[in-house]
Amino acid sequence: MIYLRNTYIYTETKKLIKKYGTRDPFEIMDQMNIVVGETSRYKTLKGYCFMSCKTIYVMISSFLSEEEKMIVAAHELGHIILHRSQLKMAPMQDDTLYNMTDNTEYQANLFAADLLINDEEIEDMVQNEDLDYFGLCSSLNATPELMSFKLYSLTKRGQAYHMPMEIQSNFLAK
Repeated sequence: MIYLRNTYIYTETKKLIKKYGTRDPFEIMDQMNIVVGETSRYKTLKGYCFMSCKTIYVMISSFLSEEEKMIVAAHELGHIILHRSQLKMAPMQDDTLYNMTDNTEYQANLFAADLLINDEEIEDMVQNEDLDYFGLCSSLNATPELMSFKLYSLTKRGQAYHMPMEIQSNFLAK
């Protein structure tokens, strides 16, 4: 099993954001010539990615909200960036995001949080003493579970943030 340090994952997201000039996973995948589509074939599968004939494909469930599609796209992009060699072996399928038992899923979750949520925006928002955790999530258009991964990433990089909730492994499975 591949273990990637949180700082490595964060560095990879920073490189991607700088290179493509956006945090939007759909825009990044478009610029990387990754084929992205939606599927209504599966009721529980949130998304998957695979490689065929040197082309990378990402499929996202059409049953998801726009917010969930963005998170799933960022998660699948995490697999593409962090676990590319595994894409050649078999599709990476995600029916449960925020899976904490599988190392590759955990890493893709950290990647998604670091890609979608800007460190500086959190630093600015936490200065507001009237803003609670869920207000912070709402202001940054992030789910509480995704924010938990982001705060975990920040603490692992040496910043002091209070973790108001445990990282949930089955957040999008509901």
